[in-house]
Amino acid sequence: MYEYYKKGNYDTLVKVSRSGLRSGELDYKILLLYVASESSLEEIDKTLLSIYSRSKEQPSIFYNSVFLFLERALVLESYESGTRWGKIFLNKGESSVRYSEGVYTYACILYSSQEYEAASSVLTKLKSVPADSKLGKRIRILEIGLEKRKEEK
Repeated sequence: MYEYYKKGNYDTLVKVSRSGLRSGELDYKILLLYVASESSLEEIDKTLLSIYSRSKEQPSIFYNSVFLFLERALVLESYESGTRWGKIFLNKGESSVRYSEGVYTYACILYSSQEYEAASSVLTKLKSVPADSKLGKRIRILEIGLEKRKEEK
């Protein structure tokens, strides 16, 4: 799999890894490569659900894959699946090295889908999580956007 990825053979990597990941041959490093390479957000969603449904207790590397999914869901405006995985990430993904960024991304998904109260609630939870200064600035910008929305009401 790594060779396919290194050589840019993403279609082959996706074809070979998707069925294996869904059937139980679980290598979380392959899952990361799969999520990074799969062009269909719907297929990534199905694969993550298949793995998550087998065991609710997942290692941190699983949640790193969920983080990648959240980023793509935000960009592709896939708010329904983004919100579902955002909730899971918020509640279970603390072990991910990308936790604060993932929670921020989840708040952005909620904001983009005009769920301002929920986005504000998620940002409040995020304040208890350490974040670097760059992320802190992005969080503050989102908070300002939420404050403006409240003033408009």
